[in-house]
Amino acid sequence: MITIHSIEEMLMFYTSFGGIRKESVNGFSYIFPERQSSVRFWGELHGFSAANADFTYPQDTIVRTQFSQRYIGVGISEQGTVQTYTQKNQILHFREGVNCFVFDSPVPFFMKVPGGQCLRFQGLYFQEAFFTENNIPLYDSFWRDAKNTINGADLHAPELVSIYRRIEQCRLTGSAFDTWLKGLGFEAAGYLIGLVQHLSSLPPVYLDDSELQAAERAKKIIRADLKNTLSIPDICKKVGVNKNKLQMVFRLTEGKSVAEYIRTLRMEKALDLLEDNTLSINAVAAAVGYHGISNFYAVFQRTFGDTPAAIQKMIGTK
Repeated sequence: MITIHSIEEMLMFYTSFGGIRKESVNGFSYIFPERQSSVRFWGELHGFSAANADFTYPQDTIVRTQFSQRYIGVGISEQGTVQTYTQKNQILHFREGVNCFVFDSPVPFFMKVPGGQCLRFQGLYFQEAFFTENNIPLYDSFWRDAKNTINGADLHAPELVSIYRRIEQCRLTGSAFDTWLKGLGFEAAGYLIGLVQHLSSLPPVYLDDSELQAAERAKKIIRADLKNTLSIPDICKKVGVNKNKLQMVFRLTEGKSVAEYIRTLRMEKALDLLEDNTLSINAVAAAVGYHGISNFYAVFQRTFGDTPAAIQKMIGTK
């Protein structure tokens, strides 16, 4: 299993497969001479970017991706099939056509690709920072609505296909291209926001600053000590909001309840500790706040579809 926590680690992943980085007009590429494969990028990978991939995995590969920032990826697939899942009983199959993936919470997701299969696709990627740094207003339930409407969907989106083609064919260079690409990112983002609103049957929800700040304080309290997490009522007292309000804000900002958020962080840390391979499974369970090993096993298997021992063995073969 290959673990990726950031864009930088994603680029290291290509290098580990023998990729040679080469600067190209308005971006850069990774060339894989032995496999006659390549991956090309345009734009700011931490903001709005585009990619064109023609890549063959040498062997069966499972990739665990766990970014800290929310993002939306739109893939225009020409060849190949991949499976993605956060739980094995909720597998999404991405095939030929326009597919969309919404990463709206810190829970890790897995991508499974058969060895020897050629993946040929183009993509548009919107990191959360692109919206915030460019003051693109998102209503507070946007990420929830996006997850419920376009995640895993086979989209009919000729507008997005056209935007990618324009990037690929653009003859501008340097700062002129950068400015033009940002404007195109605004256009694509506007289309996505409108599409999500159109497809969602729920009215947009807006939160005030005090509610958002209370939720951030709650998240900080939870992350500070996963081994001895406060009860939800005690967290509410510390941040000064009632339970129902805090649950609503968590569902809108993280896509899950407070208890689900805590379980997600515990499982995330458990994966990291299993990957470290210096602790026993009992010690891992205790380190993430489970005092009964059977309960830890049950939650872990429900989350990842396999036992801690099986996942530890899989991670060890990366």
